[in-house]
Amino acid sequence: MLTIFLLLSNRAEAINAYRGEYISVEPLKEAVSSADSIMNLVIANATKYKNLLINYDAEIYIKGRTQILDKNFLLQFAHNLFPVNRREPDMVFEMISHTKFEAPNAFFHDYRAINGSSIPNRQKQREILSFLDLNIYASTAFDEAILMPTAKNAFRYYDFTIEDIDDSTDTRIYRIRFMPKHLSQKLVSGYLNIVDKVWTIAKVDLNGSYYFSDFNIVMTFGRDVDRFNLPETADLNLSYRMLGNSVVSSYHSRYNYTSIVRGWDELNKNTRQTESLNLSHNYRTISDTVPIITDTLFWKEKRDMPLSHEESNLYTAKLKPIPTDITDSTVTGSNNKNYLSFAELLVNDMRTDYKNTYIRYYGILNPSQLGYSQSNGFSYRQRVRIQKRYDNQTQLTFIPDVGFVTKRKEFFIKGVGIWEYSPERQGAVTLQAGNSDQSYSSSMMKKINEQLADSSFNAEDLNLQYFRHYYMELKNQIDLFNGFQLHTSVTYNRRNPVKKQLDLNVSDEIKELINSNYDDFTTTIGFSYTPRYYYHMNKRRKEYMYSYYPTFRLEFAKAIPDVFKSEGNYGRIEADVHQSISLGLLQKLNYHVSAGMYTSKKSSYFTDFRYFARRNFPDTWDDQIGGVFNLLPRQWFYASDQYAQVHFMYESPFILLRFFDRAASKYVFAERIYVSQLWTPVLPSYTEIGYGIGNHLFDIGLFAGFDKLNYKYIGLKFEFELFR
Repeated sequence: MLTIFLLLSNRAEAINAYRGEYISVEPLKEAVSSADSIMNLVIANATKYKNLLINYDAEIYIKGRTQILDKNFLLQFAHNLFPVNRREPDMVFEMISHTKFEAPNAFFHDYRAINGSSIPNRQKQREILSFLDLNIYASTAFDEAILMPTAKNAFRYYDFTIEDIDDSTDTRIYRIRFMPKHLSQKLVSGYLNIVDKVWTIAKVDLNGSYYFSDFNIVMTFGRDVDRFNLPETADLNLSYRMLGNSVVSSYHSRYNYTSIVRGWDELNKNTRQTESLNLSHNYRTISDTVPIITDTLFWKEKRDMPLSHEESNLYTAKLKPIPTDITDSTVTGSNNKNYLSFAELLVNDMRTDYKNTYIRYYGILNPSQLGYSQSNGFSYRQRVRIQKRYDNQTQLTFIPDVGFVTKRKEFFIKGVGIWEYSPERQGAVTLQAGNSDQSYSSSMMKKINEQLADSSFNAEDLNLQYFRHYYMELKNQIDLFNGFQLHTSVTYNRRNPVKKQLDLNVSDEIKELINSNYDDFTTTIGFSYTPRYYYHMNKRRKEYMYSYYPTFRLEFAKAIPDVFKSEGNYGRIEADVHQSISLGLLQKLNYHVSAGMYTSKKSSYFTDFRYFARRNFPDTWDDQIGGVFNLLPRQWFYASDQYAQVHFMYESPFILLRFFDRAASKYVFAERIYVSQLWTPVLPSYTEIGYGIGNHLFDIGLFAGFDKLNYKYIGLKFEFELFR
């Protein structure tokens, strides 16, 4: 095995071997007698062949059928979770796509013809393409959702066995079965048919779970040098089962290539060219309009196999093609139609795009707008996004936002207006106004900190939500060069006491302090820099994608007195570094390190750090849930004019569940471990640790807090991903 590996590891020899100048392996039959030996050779070649293709053009024939096997009233909301035509319990359709590919990851699917017993909507058209753009030699598939058995570290996650050896033709074919060592949506099972001597894949049979579906995809590949990593046929079966509903879809595809360009010479290059940061050539798109062609002779010529008897009957029974969209009728009786349509409007995320005006409303009962945490209780928010686009790619956006936190019985209201005046440089002016967390001033903070030295005093015994905070901010941001952004803003803050003449067991001096109004006018300048930041250009609009380097942020703020009755006269400085580091396939480590302090304190002020703050309404599994303290009581965020913090988050689909509940691990997309540490002068050592799991339905985390290693708090954090 080692001899073959060394022979094929040379790139030029690997090319010659595939082109027909085969290396004799007769003396080495024993070396390839095990599945692991064969897969070592396949994986060695996969690292070379995965980027071999430069471009191709192909005509793809696609036949699809979707059946609703079981249904109830909840199918009314199913289109938010997976593609389904609720009006048609059994539909068949055919499509012709002219597909162009350009390396490294650019696909354009131009549908040239479509027909069927019902015409599939755009969501349905995209369904098959999300599976068929598959590079069998890549380490991951389906936007890195699944680890392939051809990955470098596949032996850590898969077991391989030889199921069969086919010697019926001149070329021996090994049928290799692969099975995941752990149950996970990140892993698949199935078979690989491996071509002897050249160690390429002639056929793949994958079974797995993706999003809300179980899938099986079978692809056959060409045998000659130009087509060995291009599919010839593909058969896809999808099964969606949720809340008593069952929907199955099957697709058959046949590829007819008109041009193929490969980069054999690239395998022999020892020098690496400078990689462009512009990823605009990495995209997947489909044409906007598709002609409906009903000519039976046209489709008969395009098919590589005839329709089945059932499929022919469905075609015959149709009256006319009916385009479908989210306004389809319900699957229940007419008596319930109005009720369910109204319920759908309440729950669904609704979007409208008309004449360059885009409106999105998140639904009054949308579960994605509800969350829970130990410190906030239940939180609920409502948002509307209204966006007007112009021909030069500039756009105006307005976002009204309102939320409520049950534990503190507080409403949060915010209005945001954004004018994107330079989309190619991410130049935008933002005007926002609203309220934020209630806090207390530095004058009161000093008095409380003096009492903290007394072990009998507990700051939690006081209701420290003394001042309501209202603000208006005008902000500008723009790219000075790639990855480097300049932020400037002016902010006017107004803080009013929650109550007058509070009857608390505190000194008269503190009572006087908490009954005053505070105003300040603050100017801010900040910088953000991410080296080698990859980006995508959507026409003129620049959209940052990712970087393998940290992001550095630095911000300076200065309060200026006597502007609109402002009294504040102080400075603030903060710095932050954060990064997401890949630790190999399926694993990553995120870290946040930041610190801040108030300077030139010539007046009273309210601590209002940008990077050390509470989050009342977390957004998604990928938000800063790993970059904040989830249990720290709110008064500690305002109790000091200095802080330093560090947060670590480790993510992997295989941490704890695989040791305790193998069945549960199948439904968990990722597990996370959190470790956070805080220093402030009044709280020298606060530590939080946590464990979280997430999938397409929900995210949940359990956290524990410690003061100098003494246990203090424990609590949950829960968010819905459903309908997000």
